[in-house]
Amino acid sequence: MTTMKTMKHRLLLLALAGCAILLAGCASDGSDNKGPAPEPARVKTLSVEGLSDDQWVYISLETGNKVGTSPLGDAAQDAAWKARTDWDIALCGELVRTNGGTSGNGQGAIQQIPNKSFNALDQAPADGYTTDTDDIVIRR
Repeated sequence: MTTMKTMKHRLLLLALAGCAILLAGCASDGSDNKGPAPEPARVKTLSVEGLSDDQWVYISLETGNKVGTSPLGDAAQDAAWKARTDWDIALCGELVRTNGGTSGNGQGAIQQIPNKSFNALDQAPADGYTTDTDDIVIRR
């Protein structure tokens, strides 16, 4: 059974991952464009059903939908999901993977910001993001 604290942590993680994915798509071309300021990003709450400790649940932050699942430790399924670009973040128990690094061909990354409330952030940090590697397991 998911507690309220666990759900808040999951939502915070999803929001931070969404910010990370949005930032990963931004690049500076060196121009000094002083056009109109962009609209502030909207924070959305996403509830995901069917989370478990023995299967990955792949989620698209663009659509807010669960894209699919795969068994934990299934190398063939991991390879198939790595090739896909229709997901942004995957959850399995306390494990998190992003569609970037060794887990996917996207540009996803994640960041934990200690000692600061998510609600206190004015904007997503410019650097300090972690991509998935074989040596790093991200835990919620």
